[in-house]
Amino acid sequence: MDRDRIARIQEALREEGLLGWLLFDFHGVNPIARSVLEMADGPTAPKTTRRWFYLVPARGEPQRVVHRLEPRSLDHLPGESRIYLTWQELDRALADVIGRLLASGSSGPAGAKIAMEYSPLARLPYVSRVDAGTVELVRGAGAEVVSSADLAQRFGGVLPPAAREDHRRTGAILHGVIQGALERARELARSGARLTEVSLQAWIQERFAEAGLVSSDPPTVAVNAHSGDPHFTPAPDHDAPIVPGDFILIDAWAKAARAGAVYADYTQVAFLGPSAPERHREVFAAVRDARDAAIAAVGDALRAGRAIRGCDVDDAARGVIRERGFGERFVHRTGHSIGTEVHANGVHLDNLETRDERRLIEGTLVSVEPGVYLDDFGVRSEVNLLIDGGEAIVTTQPIQRELPALLP
Repeated sequence: MDRDRIARIQEALREEGLLGWLLFDFHGVNPIARSVLEMADGPTAPKTTRRWFYLVPARGEPQRVVHRLEPRSLDHLPGESRIYLTWQELDRALADVIGRLLASGSSGPAGAKIAMEYSPLARLPYVSRVDAGTVELVRGAGAEVVSSADLAQRFGGVLPPAAREDHRRTGAILHGVIQGALERARELARSGARLTEVSLQAWIQERFAEAGLVSSDPPTVAVNAHSGDPHFTPAPDHDAPIVPGDFILIDAWAKAARAGAVYADYTQVAFLGPSAPERHREVFAAVRDARDAAIAAVGDALRAGRAIRGCDVDDAARGVIRERGFGERFVHRTGHSIGTEVHANGVHLDNLETRDERRLIEGTLVSVEPGVYLDDFGVRSEVNLLIDGGEAIVTTQPIQRELPALLP
């Protein structure tokens, strides 16, 4: 990582009124720290089996605290190193680097505030990566520990231009695969050939392999009541046939099979018949309008130059579904961060399970996927939203506007 990135982090610390950012990891428990510091993964990466700390002050030279067994593990980062072996030496090293920062006179109005991957009362567990004991250790050195949530979003939760294009390429392939799966359901229903949730799931996975895509988990194919389970997983012991008159939900996510690739994650629905029942169309309309309200809320805020948070976007979508009478059936957040992991560490569209007050900023990529889940069927419509060039771009095109009927 170059000094320009450190300088940008230091500028952000001064803007936020913070004395420093103390990044910490032990055995990979803090992926945010590793992402922010651009630490390599894979067999050639330096071993980091012991605790390490990297303190970026608002002003001055960064400090590394590393174990004697792995003294060069942070050599890609600028700054001075403090090497420890025993736990007592670690305590003293940490107290020294924090104490010198507090005594340096550089804190100004920041006082003793140091950011870490911590969330008060665990309100934002996606950011709460540092264990309570380590927080106690830092507090014991005289620092006030505050959340790094906004910093983590700014330096670890956004995509550079090349990654945005990679996402778009994958999204176009993914959309084609989902459309192909719905077309296959149509063709086999017309011919009377057997098709099930598991066999259509396998067909999608074959298309992924042909396209050079990989995924953290198999896609979801759910019919009728199974679609009413937000986290339904197809399996042979409860595999359902797909026949005329069925409602189908497909949720698929994938990325290119190469380092640094970015996911796309879409959900689409359809009715395998000439016309969907009125109840299905009513629920689809509520979900669609909630999705579009969330997208509009982001676009309106960007055009007005107004900050918008993940919790605000969730409120926009949830308000529509409540107005339609389905509020109790919308049982998850409106969307999640997307990056090299399908559920990444950036801002989530959530004011239900958590209150995510992080802002959507340039380079943010999120899913927008409200849903309504009834006993006999459920509807979710998922698109991906990218903040690119100051605009809210739906990268899933075309998006579903009506509930498609697949048979004449």
